[in-house]
This record gives sequence, structure tokens and C-alpha cells, in this order.
Amino acid sequence: MTRERIVVTGVGVICANGIGQKAFWDNVVRGSSGIRSVHTVDMTNLSTDVAGEVTEFHPERYFSKREMRFMDRCGQMAVIAAREAAEHAHINVQQLDPYRIGVVLGTSLGGMVSGQMFHEQWIKRGIHKTHPRLLQLYTLHAPLDLISIDLGLKGPKSVISNACAAGTNAIGFATEFLISGKADVMFTGGVDPLSHLSFSGFNSLSALSPEACAPYSKSNGLNLGEGAAILVLERLSHAEARGATILAEVMGYGLSSDSYHQTAPDPGGSGAIRSMSTAVEMANISIHEISYINGHGTGTPTNDMIEPKAIRAFLKEHKDIPISSTKSMIGHTLGAAGAIEGVTCVLALQDGILPPTINFDEERRTYDLDFVPNHSRPAKLDIILSNSFGFGGNNASIIFGKYPRAGHGHAWQHKRVVISGIGALAAGANTTAEVFSRLREGQSQIQPIIEFDASPYGSLLAGMIRGLRYEKIINPGLLRKMDTISKQAVAAAKFALTDSGFKIDRHNCEQVGILFATGTGPVETVESFYRTVIEQGVKNANPRLFPNTVMNAAAGHVSLHFKIKGPTSTITAAGTSTISALFYAYSLIQRGVVDTILVVSSDECNEPMLAGFGRIPNFLSRDTLRPFDRSHSGTNIGAASTAFLIQSEEAARSCGARPYAELAGFGMTADTFRVARINEEGTEWQRSFELALLDAGIEPAQLGAVFAAANGLPLVDEVEARVLARVVGDRVPVTAPKSIFGETHGSAGGLNIIAGIAALHDGFISATANLREPQEYAALDYVYGAARPATPEHVLISSYSVTGSGNYHSLVLRRYQAA
Repeated sequence: MTRERIVVTGVGVICANGIGQKAFWDNVVRGSSGIRSVHTVDMTNLSTDVAGEVTEFHPERYFSKREMRFMDRCGQMAVIAAREAAEHAHINVQQLDPYRIGVVLGTSLGGMVSGQMFHEQWIKRGIHKTHPRLLQLYTLHAPLDLISIDLGLKGPKSVISNACAAGTNAIGFATEFLISGKADVMFTGGVDPLSHLSFSGFNSLSALSPEACAPYSKSNGLNLGEGAAILVLERLSHAEARGATILAEVMGYGLSSDSYHQTAPDPGGSGAIRSMSTAVEMANISIHEISYINGHGTGTPTNDMIEPKAIRAFLKEHKDIPISSTKSMIGHTLGAAGAIEGVTCVLALQDGILPPTINFDEERRTYDLDFVPNHSRPAKLDIILSNSFGFGGNNASIIFGKYPRAGHGHAWQHKRVVISGIGALAAGANTTAEVFSRLREGQSQIQPIIEFDASPYGSLLAGMIRGLRYEKIINPGLLRKMDTISKQAVAAAKFALTDSGFKIDRHNCEQVGILFATGTGPVETVESFYRTVIEQGVKNANPRLFPNTVMNAAAGHVSLHFKIKGPTSTITAAGTSTISALFYAYSLIQRGVVDTILVVSSDECNEPMLAGFGRIPNFLSRDTLRPFDRSHSGTNIGAASTAFLIQSEEAARSCGARPYAELAGFGMTADTFRVARINEEGTEWQRSFELALLDAGIEPAQLGAVFAAANGLPLVDEVEARVLARVVGDRVPVTAPKSIFGETHGSAGGLNIIAGIAALHDGFISATANLREPQEYAALDYVYGAARPATPEHVLISSYSVTGSGNYHSLVLRRYQAA
């Protein structure tokens, strides 16, 4: 067992209350409001015209004209905050190992403003008059990529997108990379812009306040806000070795799922109590040691009734601990909220000042708690708890401590972690068994599109899921509230749970986690919701669709369907999402948070996606995709969902499971080449393979197969092939499962894992479909023509971000053998 303490050495912030930490903190201490009339978003026909908008924002002061071509407002704010944090921490990446410095970002919207512009161009002018560059800026991970490129970070990077809990959850996830030893330094936080889509959605729910919000008193609605905040986290030993100034310690964090409702929190507050309790347990403190709580404090009637109730129940007799809402000053910045509030906590510890809840009306108070009404005040602050509660019943709580103080560090237990249940569906395969059959057959499942007219979009072929009768799989009462991506996710989850034999009940539901991975998110629902707004106006926005527009909606549906109440998170890191989620599950199990986690991925294939990818030159193939083939000419997109029950070996044994494989080693890297491109030298991709092998403790010659990420895009296939030639040469069989199911984005890594399990468990390596004349740029042992019998002990799984700058997650699976 090893232990590691995690500290904060730098912060950066930009929001309605100031650009830069000094301006921001001065305004917080003064209790100044950043809520004002909005000028960057059309507020016509909305129930409010105010929000927490960043004013006096001049991006040209920070970026060159060339840089600004590849950044929208969201990306600009993220990079500005990251630069300030780096400067504050005195981090010089050139003097450190860039592969040991990573970034985890929380966001609810990412580049949504760019997506809205593309969408409006499509509807008003036609698809051929849209601007393709907007799609490079639209993705959730675009601001993440911009930070890593700008600062030169080549370590692990990932995106958390579980609505309002994303910023806090991102900080927690970043600590996992440090505790596990995968990184020395992590940049982490959150960002979100003001967006017409968000205003339209919250307006449809009647959740917006017509005036400055008043959390915990008037509670007449929320104000939306925008901004970014980044914290630099380090392992204590690393910070001390480089002589860093330590601002605070991240003592612990906790996650939970309400498993109650799509949007409304559990009225009993039990989920919030669990997240706070888990954070306290990880921090190894008593409740009475908490000096202050930075509340979620949105200003909506529901939040302001339930959150204080939960806090009172959590505090028990210690109800004199002060609580306040930063959102009263800057609005609700969605995925950035927990990060900005995290910076608030660090600065409060530094200066010994309690931030106020402004606009507080004493006559309207509901609870006899100290909400620090209207004015900041000095206080002795040692430990601060910060809460973030989001759509879908996602709860995240984090604890910051004043430094120095005696700390116990966070334990890493070196357990064996196994896959004990599998579920999947993809093109031509509506069950897990059919997925294995399609892999064994090695025939492409890419077919002509019949669901819509694809002729305007550059390709008539895709990997569609057809004929699946969800009503036979999913509770009908819950099914009617689900969109396509959620139906797929719940179906795959059910397959995995049935396969494992693991039963979730009221006795163990709080000890089971749910991690959701997606590369696309609910594109179909987002497009449908915002199309109505564009064509019919904001007053006709559909409140039934809006809850499903958030990335974590599918996770919420899985949680509701199976009554899962343990830790939950949603990872949206494009093609690396599934392996990123698996690492998160692996880390939580190693730390003993829970011993069983359901990891589910889901990605759609529909008209909006084909329309978008069709605008990227040479991306879609008019033919069937042919990875590694001389005639490859692009890729075909596909739909898929995968699910894995991940358990400690002890948990699997105790429930009688027969594990398929062991998670043996992870390698996670990023390149800093440019937006929406990968480094053609493949240096960083190669490093991810090498790190996975090193983590697994094996040499390349001990691999029995490689399941490549190749998807028919000539540049991608060539880079990966050359890298594999350098790592494994022609000694290890290589195959590309995307040739069968298409480019399934965040689920692609999951399908590669299932293909790897077919080799480890069922004794065959699937063939690369449509590979007839392998390219000569790399001498590899390609598997094609027919599946190859094999009994490997280890296989290597490759994944990369097909829609962003280079992000590479590699995984070594080991054949499971009981000790």
C-alpha cells in the first residue's frame, strides 16, 4: 500500500466577477455582484435578461489572430485561466517531464456556441454553406485540447461532463492520476460559456430568475453564468522538491447518484449526504473539523429547500458551521461552477475570509443556518467542504484543507481488478453474443443508410443498430423518457449485469458505481431541441427534451433503471472515453471507495452526425472503410454501446463471478501538435503503448495481439501502423475491429476490449474486414481473411481521439488466472 498527499500550487479564474484571481477575490470579499444585462446572447422572449456575463473581455489581448481562428469564447476562457494558474504555480513545463503533467476539465457545454452557429447555418442556409471549422470548436473536449496544446502538456487528459457537478468531479478525477502515480502535476477545473441553448432549456423549465438570484432566501430562480477556473494540483513530494508555494491541500472528495429523477434531486437529500460523507471519510476528518461549506446554492426553490435540509442532516449537532453561495455573485456557471467555487475555497483558506451569500433576505430565510448573509467576514478557516449537485442526481463534494497541517495521504492498495460481466450492441449485433459472432465472422456490418436521406452528406453507408426491441429489455415506465443513446446504454448495461449474475439490491446499491463514457453525447436530442428553438422560437422549446441534452443523462437513466446509488461520473473524451472511464473505475476500486463499478459507453449514429462529419474534408468514405488497406479512403461512422462490470478480484469471487480478464496496465498520453490533428511522427501514441506495457510489467514480445484504433483514415492508419512497427514489429498479430462495426467514437475502445476478450477467453483474434492489400509503410502481422486461433496471455487495446488533437489511451488486458 502506498499513500500520497495532493496539494494545490496555483489557481486561475475568469468569470463575471473578474478576470484573474485578484480581481475575482476582491469582488467576492466586497460582496459585489457580477449579474447584469447580457450582451453576447440574444435574450429575446426569455423570462430574464440578466446573467453572469464576463464583461470587458478582450481576447485579442491574450491571443494572436492565428490562435483565435482555432478558439471560441469557451476555449479562450479555458486557456486564460490555465495560463494564470501555470504562472501562479511557477510551472515551467520545459523543465519538467511533459508526460507527467496532465489535464482534466469539467464542462457541460464545451464548444456549444460554435455548435449553435453551425446548426443555424445548416437550417437557414443549407448544409453545404456551413463552416467546417465550427465543428473543430464544437466538441466537449475542444477547450481541453486547447489547454494541453497551449501549455505543452503530454500527460493524461480527459473531460468530465456531468452537468453542474462537472467542475468538482474533474478536480476529484485529477487527484486519481496523482494518487495512482500516473502523473506528478495535473491542471484541472472547469469551463462553460453562456449559450442560447442553455437559456432556452432553463427557460423552458421556468428555472430562470428575472432578477439577481437570491439563494437560500427568496429562491426565485437561478441566473446562468459563464467562466473558467483552473487549479494546479501536485503530489506533495513533487511540489516540495521543486520548492513550490503550497496554497491548500485536496483532502478528499465524494461522488454519489440519487437514482431518483432526471432533473429533481432526492427530496430527502440522501445522495447529497452520501457524497459529503464520502468526502469526509477520504479526508479522514470529523464533521466538527469543517470550518465552512461552499454550498451549491443555485437559487431555485427546489435546491434551496433540499440542500440545506441535507446539510443539516449531515452536520447533525454542528449546525453552526457557516454556508454560503458563490453563485449569488456570479450566477450558475454549470460545468465551471465547482471549479470556480474550488478556487473560492482555496483563496478563502489563504486569507481567512468567509465569502458571503449576497441578495439574502432575512425575512425569507427558511432554515436556521448561518448563510453568511450579504457581507463577508473574517474567520479561522482550516477545512472547507464544497458541494456541487447536478441534473441526473449527480452529487460531488470536495474538501480543501489549509496547509501545512498533519495529513494522512490517500491509500493505493494494488488490488487485482477484473472484468466480470460484458454487454454490447453494435451494427448488425443486437446482443453481446451477436457482437462476438460478428467478430468471429470478420465481415463488415457497414450497410446502406435507409433511416434518412444521406445523399447530401458525402456517404451513404454507416453502422446502424436496427430492429432492437427495447421494450423487451427496459422498464416501459422508464423507456418513454429515454432518447436513443440512453436506450442503448441501458440495454448494454442490462446485458452485462445479466452476464455477470451480479444482483443490485437495496443492500448493496450504495456500494455500486456507474461510470458513463461517450464520444458523441446525445447529438440527436440536442439537435432536435435546438432545431425547434431556431425554427419556432424560444417559447416553443421542449421542456421534455431538455433534460436529455446533458451528457450525463444516459448515466442517470442507467442509475434509475438499476437503482445504482454509488459514485457516478460521465467521461466525454472522444475516442478515449471508455478506457478513461475504465481507469477511473480501476482507481476508485484501488482506493477502496467501492469494489464494483458498472462502466457503460454509448454513441449514436444519425443524420446530424453524418451531416457534421460530411463537412470535414476526406473524413467519410463513399465506400466501406478499409483500415490498413492500400485503397482506404476514409471512415464510416457507427452506433454502439458497451458495458463492463468491473470488480476487485475479491468482490468477483464473493459473488461467484468468473472473470473474463484482468485490467493489467494503462498508458495515457497527449500530443500538442494542433487542434483537430495528430502528430504524424506518432511519438506520443508510441509512448502510450510503452506506458501501458510498463504498467503491466511485460515486454512487447509477451503480447499475443494488438487491437488497433485504425479506422480507414489514411493518416491515422499510417501513424498507428508505424508506431506499432516500432513497438511490436512483425512479431505480434494486429487487427482493427472498427473495420467491422465502423467508427463508434467513445464506444470504439469498448468494442476493441470485447475483441481482446474474445482472444483471451474464446481463443480467436478477429480479422480486419475488407483488408486485401496491406499498405507497405509498416511490416506488421495483420490478421485478415479469417479469424486466427490464438491463446494469448496479454493483449493491447488502442484508442485515440478521432475528433480532437492527439489523445491516446492504451490498455493491456491479461488473461485472468486465479492466484
